[in-house]
Amino acid sequence: MSMISMLVVAAVTMAMVVILSAFNGIESLIDSRYSYFDSDLSVIPLTNKVFSTDSLDCLDLQDVEGVKHCALSIEERVFAQYEDNQRIVILKGVEDSFISESGLDSMIIDGEARLYLEDTPQAVIGIGVKYDLDLRLFEQTFNPLRLSAVIRGKELRRNLTEALNKRNIPVAGVFTINIDFDSDYVIVPLKFASNLLEFDNEYSTVDIRIEEGADMETVQARLQETVGENYRVRSRLEKNEIIYKSNKTEKWATFLIMAFIMLIATFNIIAALTLLINEKRHDIAVLTGMGATVKSIRRIFFLEGALINTIGALVGMVLGLLFVYLQQELGLIRLEGGLVEFYPVEMEFTDFIAIFGLVVFCGILSSIAPVRFFTRKYAST
Repeated sequence: MSMISMLVVAAVTMAMVVILSAFNGIESLIDSRYSYFDSDLSVIPLTNKVFSTDSLDCLDLQDVEGVKHCALSIEERVFAQYEDNQRIVILKGVEDSFISESGLDSMIIDGEARLYLEDTPQAVIGIGVKYDLDLRLFEQTFNPLRLSAVIRGKELRRNLTEALNKRNIPVAGVFTINIDFDSDYVIVPLKFASNLLEFDNEYSTVDIRIEEGADMETVQARLQETVGENYRVRSRLEKNEIIYKSNKTEKWATFLIMAFIMLIATFNIIAALTLLINEKRHDIAVLTGMGATVKSIRRIFFLEGALINTIGALVGMVLGLLFVYLQQELGLIRLEGGLVEFYPVEMEFTDFIAIFGLVVFCGILSSIAPVRFFTRKYAST
């Protein structure tokens, strides 16, 4: 019975390690996918949609400690048309270094990751935009993508033709990152976006990537102090707060469910100790007659329960770690047609502390009740 109890605790502990590792892996995957578009930190104006470099110079931000790279960008909704198909897309104008800095070239599934072919500006679009417009990449030389933007100060209701700026741009490549970006984004050179939107030395965002090993919150505070109260320095986590928080909530909700399962599993320890104490009732009487106190007898059986629980927890953690390691190295569980080839897993030290603390707590609870009740019954005080 003790061995069965130990195996049950080990199995539940292993399951908790694997499940929490899976949630960590998903969170890391989400973070890595969003990092292709969303820089570590971004500076946005609070009083207007755009700002000029006269009021905020990117070179000044580049000198802030912890900042690796600083770049200007433009982001605005525009009208996209290809032959008879049309829809609203998000136009993102970026500097030439965006492709290399973001690693977007590794996300290209068709065509090439480039913003210029010689001196001709080109676009890189999400796969969802490609499908919605039924765009054929090999026809781009003679049949490019048409983008239209509302001229500031013009009203669409009066004269649709005069209220729109229209530009044609060939599509160089198609990327896939996640559904949010794939279905909306069209990436173009910064100069092309400025011309289309008629921005005169105006930009939407300053995208900042921090140095490896730098603390994001510390760099964010330094930048906020530098830009002042008219701008907000926002991290990637804050921009996609709902996504990150929902994953955290699901993770710890699952942890609570597994904690309840662990509490039920420790009932096996109660059963094992109850049977053990009942089996050893004559030995308890002998020990009592020899002068052993109730406290010392209780300690013996309590340590027995704690040993069952601790060994089970350690075995479960080792097996869980082994499974996580094999999943990372060999990919035991594959994802067919997913963003990654193998199901992502990642273990965090805080999860180990939480799991071990939970198992020990449940083990103590399950050991106290039978030890106090039955030793009082079989041992004379």
